[in-house]
Amino acid sequence: MRSSDISLKGLLFIMKINHAFLLLMLITQKMPWTDGDCLYNADLRYCSCSLSDLNNIVSIVSCIQASSFEFKGGSFLYTHVNILYNVEMEQVLAMIQLPLTKVRFVDVTLSEEFLSTFLKWIYKIPIEVLAFENATFAGKSNWPYITETPPRISSLQFVNVPTYPLFDRALTFPGLGNWIFKLEELTLKKSNIRSIPCNASRYFEDLSRLDLSGNFLEDNDILALFCRGSFPKLKTLTLQSNNFKNFDTVCQSINKYSQLVQLDLSQNNFSNMSTSLCNWKSSLLLLNLTDTGLEEINFILPRNCEVLDLSYNKLDSLNISLVNLKELYLSYNKFATIPITANLPNLEILALNGNPIKTLQLGQLQHYKRLRIIRADNILYMCSCSLNHEIKEIKKSGLTLQHWPDEYTCESPMLSKGKLVSEVYHSFFECHKPLLTVIICIVALLVCIAAVICWVKIHRSNKMRSQNVRTGNMNSVQFQSQT
Repeated sequence: MRSSDISLKGLLFIMKINHAFLLLMLITQKMPWTDGDCLYNADLRYCSCSLSDLNNIVSIVSCIQASSFEFKGGSFLYTHVNILYNVEMEQVLAMIQLPLTKVRFVDVTLSEEFLSTFLKWIYKIPIEVLAFENATFAGKSNWPYITETPPRISSLQFVNVPTYPLFDRALTFPGLGNWIFKLEELTLKKSNIRSIPCNASRYFEDLSRLDLSGNFLEDNDILALFCRGSFPKLKTLTLQSNNFKNFDTVCQSINKYSQLVQLDLSQNNFSNMSTSLCNWKSSLLLLNLTDTGLEEINFILPRNCEVLDLSYNKLDSLNISLVNLKELYLSYNKFATIPITANLPNLEILALNGNPIKTLQLGQLQHYKRLRIIRADNILYMCSCSLNHEIKEIKKSGLTLQHWPDEYTCESPMLSKGKLVSEVYHSFFECHKPLLTVIICIVALLVCIAAVICWVKIHRSNKMRSQNVRTGNMNSVQFQSQT
C-alpha cells in the first residue's frame, strides 16, 4: 500500500474525530452561535427549518432534542454530495437517540438523489412518518446506498407531489431494499396518479394502510392496481375523490382482501350505478360513500358493517338491514321524516343534519332501541308547540342532541324565522288552541242556556204578574158594582 493512501485515510480518520468532538462541544456548551436559522419548540419538541439549513450543520445541532422536523421552502438539486459533509450530517443525526415521530418536507424542490442520500443519513433513526407535501422531484436516482443501510420508516406520505418518484417505475423497487417493503402506511394523495403497475403493488407485503385519494384512477385502473398478490395485509383503503363510476367493478376488485376493515369511496360518482350483487368480505366494518350521487341503495352492504356514511347524497328513503351497525350518517340527503323502515337494532348514533325534516318525534327515534346520540342541526324547523314538546321529551329520554342548541334554528312561522328553537316561547293558550276553542264554545253554550233559562223565568214571572194584576182589577170592578 502506498504511503499517500495511508496518509489520506489517516487524515480522514482524524477529521472524523475532530468533527465529532466539535459537535459534542457545541451541544454540551450550548454556545450562542449554534442556534442557526432553525426554530425549536421545546414544549412540542418540534423543529422548523428551511431546506437550506441542511447545508448548515450548526442549525441542525440546535434541534438535537426534537422529535419532529419540518423543512419548508427551498430546493436541493445537487448531484454530488461532499464526503466530509456526509460524515458531519451522519454524526449529527446519530446523536438523536429517540425515534422521530415525523419528518416533513413542505413546498420544496428535490432531486431523487437527495432523497436517497437523506435516507442514508437517517438509516439508524426510526421514523414514524416521512412526508413530502407540495413537493416536486427532479431527475432519477440509481439508489446506490439503500441496499446496504435500509432506514426504518413506518409511514411514507406524498401529498400534492405531481412528479411522484418511484411509483411509476416498478423496476426501480428492488434497488430500494427492505425499507419500502416494510412500510406499514403509504399515502399518495393529490399526486396526479393515473395508475400503479401491478408489479409495484406486490412489493408492499406489510402495508396495512393505503391512501390514494384525490387522483385520477378509473375503473379499469383499479383492476391492475389491486391485482392478485398485491397488498396482502391491507386493512385501511382510501380511494376518495377519484374517477370511479362502476360500483360493482370496484367491489369485485377490492373484496379479495380478507383483512380489509375500512374503505373510503367518497366523492366518486356512482349516480348511474346499476344493481350490484357483489358481496363484501365479512371483515369490512367501516364504509364511507359520502357524496357519491346515490339516489337509492341498490347494492349489497357489508353484512358486518358497524359504521356507514351516506352523507351528501340524494336518498329520501332507507330500507336496509344491518344488525351490527352502530353509526349511521345520513347528513344532507332528502329525508322528509326520520327513516324508520331500516332494520338497525344496534344503532347508537344517527346523523340527520341538513335534511328537509320539519320536526322531530320521539316516537320515531324510539324505533331504534339502542340509540344514544342524534344529530339534527342545520334543519329548517317549523317551530311549533309540538316541536318544543318533542324536544323536551327527547332530552328527558336520555338521548343526546349534538350541537344543541346553537345549531337548531326556526324557518317558520315568520315571526320565529332565524331564531334558535330553544329561544322560541309559546304561551299556554298558543299551545292549547283546540282545547281553548272547546272551552270557549262550552262557556258560550252555557251562557246561552243560562240566558234562555233566565228569559223564560223572567217571561213567566212577568206573565204571572200581569195575570195577577188583571185578576185584581176584575175583582175590584166586581166589588164596586155590588156596592
